[in-house]
Amino acid sequence: MGVAVNSEQQHGGLGRAFPGVTIASSGTQPAQQARAEASLALKLYVRGLGADERQLLDGLVRVSQRRSPRLELLDEHNARDADVVLIDNGVAEASAWAKSQSWLKDKAVLWLGVDSVPVGHTLLHRPVQWSILPMQMARALEHSPGTAAWVEASRPAPLEPAATPVSSSKSPRPILVVDDSLAIRNYMRSLLEAGGFVVSLAESVQAALKLLSHQSFDCVMMDVLMPDIDGYEGCRQIKAMLRGVQAVPVVMLTSKSSPFDRIRGKMAGCDAYLTKPVDPKQLGEVLAQQLKASQDRATSSHSPLTYQPAEANSAKPKGMGLRMS
Repeated sequence: MGVAVNSEQQHGGLGRAFPGVTIASSGTQPAQQARAEASLALKLYVRGLGADERQLLDGLVRVSQRRSPRLELLDEHNARDADVVLIDNGVAEASAWAKSQSWLKDKAVLWLGVDSVPVGHTLLHRPVQWSILPMQMARALEHSPGTAAWVEASRPAPLEPAATPVSSSKSPRPILVVDDSLAIRNYMRSLLEAGGFVVSLAESVQAALKLLSHQSFDCVMMDVLMPDIDGYEGCRQIKAMLRGVQAVPVVMLTSKSSPFDRIRGKMAGCDAYLTKPVDPKQLGEVLAQQLKASQDRATSSHSPLTYQPAEANSAKPKGMGLRMS
């Protein structure tokens, strides 16, 4: 007996968490965008569960078909294609099945009916909060063994030349990385420091806001899925706190990118997206673009005022004129 879910995007908040997204901004094609959003699916395979819980899950899946992302349940034959696997270990048949599936060790797995779970897997408690199951699935994807293995195995490669500081100053550019995963924070720090940046780390939005209140950064790189306050809300708060000359670009880090993710990011005010695992070349390009844009804004905002005397006997109104040079 099985159920599964595909995540072209990693957030689930169906219903209240993600109020219908039918935004058509200038420069987009609404019909094409709507089709892309409708196709977003989070694939889930479920093993076990009693009749009552299965009924609640089926109801959640039905509701999700009218929203984005939708949940797609997979059968046993397609279990390996699932983004997330949910196993009720309290059901003997499900427990025996899980023990015989070696591929689960590298999968995002949600466990019920156990006291502890393998490293990288996620423990769920009863009663299951079905309304936030998509978000729990997304977090399981974010911290799955496959992601951790990639972080440990990757060696930071030098950033492309485009990522080097764009100003004439030789001083390193400060970057703030916000992610609740220690492994990913350390990986990003190694990658950025290899490119000549000075890196500060924060494990939550609250910690990031505290740093931003008394330190200046040229860019903030923020994970999307974090406990308490997610990256979207964090981005909104940063943009509200730092305006004008103090404004800082925010680059969102996500395990899977989709049009839906980008729409939410744009609504929150983020400047760019990077998909994990982060490609050094793409990171270099994005940083170069954001740092240059930030420097250009700072330069234009500091354009000096010049005094222009009023000309005698001219048709212009009498008095002094100030103009931007």
